[in-house]
Amino acid sequence: MKPIRLMAGMFLSGVGAAIAAALVWMAPGWLEEYQLKSQRPPEITLAETTQQTDSPESTPSPEEIEAAQRARFADLLAENPDVVGWITIDGTRIDYPVLQTTDNQFYLRHGLDKRYDNRGLPFADYECDVKNGRHLIIYGHNMGDDESDRFTNLQEYRDPEYYTTHPTIRLDTLYSSQIYKIVAVFAVTARTGDADYFAYNSYINFADDAAEQDYLDQVSQRAFYTTGDYMQADEKILSLSTCIYAMQDARIVVMARPLREGESTEADTVNVNPDPLLPARWPQGA
Repeated sequence: MKPIRLMAGMFLSGVGAAIAAALVWMAPGWLEEYQLKSQRPPEITLAETTQQTDSPESTPSPEEIEAAQRARFADLLAENPDVVGWITIDGTRIDYPVLQTTDNQFYLRHGLDKRYDNRGLPFADYECDVKNGRHLIIYGHNMGDDESDRFTNLQEYRDPEYYTTHPTIRLDTLYSSQIYKIVAVFAVTARTGDADYFAYNSYINFADDAAEQDYLDQVSQRAFYTTGDYMQADEKILSLSTCIYAMQDARIVVMARPLREGESTEADTVNVNPDPLLPARWPQGA
């Protein structure tokens, strides 16, 4: 019996050592992620915003709201002035600061402290006007099926059932806080040389509502599904973009619009597109 007990003890000791080693190896990543997400700006209500103005009973002006928002972001801005907001999708791992700089490369591979980080951070397209633009595009990495940080969860929106349990996006910026409802999910090729390349991220400034409607029509043709009554051409567009691995060099885009006055945050009816306009390289049945 002694040899068996000895072997069992050695096995359990080995397992324990392996678990301990794994925890030591993974702990820095967990701690870093926890510390990053713990920097989310504190919540503030409209009443609290109003109390910071000289006219407590009046509706705060855009300037007053911006001042209150910047106060919320003060610590993050002190750490990195490239911070322009914070994005959250309840029930997912998406809960991150949003950065913006003069190109679309730096924050692919850098963190909040501007040091190299292969995971990067979500960032707004450098051409977008976060405050006044009609289309705000935010990019983030999909770290793969076995990972779940940055924008990895966006790939799940390929399944309409995932939308029904995660129908909204919260975006706090230096200028305002807004809930967005997801209205469409589509996929594109990232290869500019492909004949059917759709440069969705070049549609940033629309000349008028007709130009925006043309873009919305193109998206609806490509969408796996749309929701509710889709969106109107005079509404601001929020697009979240990340990789999807159904084919090489592909992107999935989750498009949303601001929550309308009096509208519920509950999921809307899903309108499945029976024949979405997918990239020619998209695999059959994917």
